[in-house]
Amino acid sequence: MHRPPAGSCLLLLVLLTGCQPVGLGPTTSERAGSPTPVRSSDPASMTPAGDISRDVPAFRGSSARTGVMPGPGPIGGAKLAWTAELGGPIRTATVTANGVAFASTATGTLAAFDLASGQLRWHASISTSSLSTPQVVGGLVVVGTATDGVRAVDAMTGKASWSATADGAVGGAPADAQGVVVFGTDAGTVEAVDPTTGAQRWTASAGDPVLSSIAIANQVVVVGTSGTTSGAVVAFDLATGAQRWRTGVGSAGRVGTPAIDAGTVYAAIGLDGGSDAGHGVVALDLATGAIRWRYARPTGATVYTPAVRDDAAYVAGEDRQVAKLDATTGAVAWSTAVGGVIEGNGVLAGGVVYATTNGGAAVALDGATGRQLWSVPIQGNPYGPTIAGGLLLVGTDLGTLYAIGGTLP
Repeated sequence: MHRPPAGSCLLLLVLLTGCQPVGLGPTTSERAGSPTPVRSSDPASMTPAGDISRDVPAFRGSSARTGVMPGPGPIGGAKLAWTAELGGPIRTATVTANGVAFASTATGTLAAFDLASGQLRWHASISTSSLSTPQVVGGLVVVGTATDGVRAVDAMTGKASWSATADGAVGGAPADAQGVVVFGTDAGTVEAVDPTTGAQRWTASAGDPVLSSIAIANQVVVVGTSGTTSGAVVAFDLATGAQRWRTGVGSAGRVGTPAIDAGTVYAAIGLDGGSDAGHGVVALDLATGAIRWRYARPTGATVYTPAVRDDAAYVAGEDRQVAKLDATTGAVAWSTAVGGVIEGNGVLAGGVVYATTNGGAAVALDGATGRQLWSVPIQGNPYGPTIAGGLLLVGTDLGTLYAIGGTLP
């Protein structure tokens, strides 16, 4: 995608009414003006009806990264509610808090939108490098950068609050729990900082690069590493940073963002590894790191960390399939073709599984049967959906943030 030079209309190309330069420094922010600065369908006709007060402040719903969203999400009559152009590739998920959606770009922009209408609240140039998926912590939005450590800005204004240095790129989303924010770097460091000041609490080594997001549950921090011969899943004590266990998964490449549910850790393995034989999902005991089961597609296709709830794990993959697995055994209950390559995680809201396909569509499937409920076209390659305020939110590498609404349960 063509990137305009610094000092031109760099940010939010259709969101601004004039060419107003926005600085590239870490503290620059700008409030939105009027008229409504979005390219949108009629948002009034798409205003969700139902409980839209429940937030999705974190990648995949929470710091446990289960992929479960509080919902409600559209189950029928789906159509575009609004779109916004961010002026740079969106390779991260959208998060929400207090009726505001936060999205970041690979060109260093963080932007806040009214969730119901898509109207721009503010945008800030956080870095000249790519940003992670944001994490909302209290009244702050915390985001990792490829070159400038971790930054926190005020969620209401976008004004800089604090920054924490890092020894490498922070590509995965930070996670927060029990009064700390934890992030990992491509130098293999895992670090915990104070959520209000950014002051360091502890630091630990994962042994290999941490390229995916941090997961936290039950006082345990879990990360996936990237290895030339074998990736690993590593667990640390949340309070002290002491390593609890480390389990090699036997597949070269990156371990995806872990999901933690009911004492089990689920993680994709072999991502970017190049060998079909190494692609799959592992389930590990949270207390010991022992591998409980493995799952791989018959084709050897790349698959991603499942969305997990109760006894079901929903796995999406690059073979255009979404499959429901038994969370205890890894046995397949159903598998449904969705018509396009899925290069990211699916999510759950209520009894519905949502996924997005490259250059194709956002889709919804019945979680019990795998039957497709609806499909809405999108352009570009998406990162992964978020369900909030009755909408499916997803950004693509073409810089477009889509909001899709419809009938609510």
